[in-house]
Amino acid sequence: MHWLDKLLIFLAALVLVVIGVTVLLTGLGINLAETVLTVYKMFLGPNMVYGLVVGGLLTLVGFYLAGRWLGSSRDDNDLLSVESEYGRIRISEQVIKAYVEKAAKSVDGIKDVNTKVTNQEDGLHIFIEAITKADVKTRDMAKVVQQRVAEFVEDTVGTKVAKVEIHIAKVDAQPKSRLN
Repeated sequence: MHWLDKLLIFLAALVLVVIGVTVLLTGLGINLAETVLTVYKMFLGPNMVYGLVVGGLLTLVGFYLAGRWLGSSRDDNDLLSVESEYGRIRISEQVIKAYVEKAAKSVDGIKDVNTKVTNQEDGLHIFIEAITKADVKTRDMAKVVQQRVAEFVEDTVGTKVAKVEIHIAKVDAQPKSRLN
């Protein structure tokens, strides 16, 4: 998560906490000042229960968001996080995608790839959308890509690859031009 996103979430949580506490106190019948907005006045009297509920909920949501922001030790870009004897090892999604792309593009016949990687309980699930060169045996090439990607990622990252799905999205049929 970008630092600006974290800042905005924190500010929104802070505002929710302030509003929640204010509505909660108003719901309890505590008059904060004569110039309190008319919105707070509707929670006085017979609507005191609504003031307590709304104020309590806003306060809880604010504290929850603040806790999520303050307690977030894992970067959203980290796909893997493993403890070792020396400390934590975190590997970002971009790193694993780069390994997948390198392995896939090393197969003869692959022109370009777009990848998606998720970390599931049974291991990494890798989805590859590929553009192939013309005149290749697509099925055989796809099997080689699956095998090479799985082996390369398992060797370099050190975690199990459960699935490698490949979708041949396009064939680049344009021959390269030769300049004389």
